[in-house]
Amino acid sequence: MAYQLDFKIGYHYETTKDGISIPVVLASGNQLIECWTKLDTGAEYCLFQRRVADALGLEVESGDPKWMGTLTGSLLSYGHEVSIQTFDLVFDATVYFAAEYDIPRNLLGRHGWLQMLRVGLIDHDEIIYLSAYNEAE
Repeated sequence: MAYQLDFKIGYHYETTKDGISIPVVLASGNQLIECWTKLDTGAEYCLFQRRVADALGLEVESGDPKWMGTLTGSLLSYGHEVSIQTFDLVFDATVYFAAEYDIPRNLLGRHGWLQMLRVGLIDHDEIIYLSAYNEAE
């Protein structure tokens, strides 16, 4: 039996960067920032660098606090509702911002990003396919 899915977007990611890097735009109020993120299907939540929250004008510590486990320990983060745009897919989501300034990258995890989408990945060809989860096929 063969299966077929239709996707709105196909994006060729660069293998010269570690992992799967995807550009996103975060917005809060009138502020927005473009940033690169890494797809992390094992991450429970989306986690962004503290400097991204600063650029959005967010008071980081006013958000919902959450300790997140990592391979090297744990880190404190704070959740904020923002608009997240990936190519022409836009939705509101709660994402987390690190309390400290030393995390090296932004991560797209399950809650706040992956669960909002239908995703197809062909790593051999370096292509990720995306559509909104609720978009008719």
